[in-house]
Amino acid sequence: MKPIEQQRFHELLGLRRQELSERVGDRLHRHGLDQHEDAGLPRRSEDTDDDATASSMRDADVSTLERAARELALIDAAYERLADGRYGVCVDCEEPIPVERLLANPEAARCAACQSRFERVQAHAIHR
Repeated sequence: MKPIEQQRFHELLGLRRQELSERVGDRLHRHGLDQHEDAGLPRRSEDTDDDATASSMRDADVSTLERAARELALIDAAYERLADGRYGVCVDCEEPIPVERLLANPEAARCAACQSRFERVQAHAIHR
């Protein structure tokens, strides 16, 4: 990959990281706390009288933060591949990942075919 392309994807990954960080920050601070040390998930009991609803809302908050953590890990891994020259090459088949795929999903580690296969294997393992 040419240096200009590397810079472009480095910037795209940076934008993704910033957007994700802002979403997480909004989620943590949306219940009115402005200082970082005060941030956290709301108890949700103040939002509703129904304990089951409050529990579901908390579970949704936790799921959102878990998903964000996974996405951040994917972005960090993409930065590592950029740094060592493996970015844009499928980690499974070692073929180039199409630029269109990387533009749509800059943290992609696999070509579309290998990603589909990976997801099928993961889904199968979960349902066992």
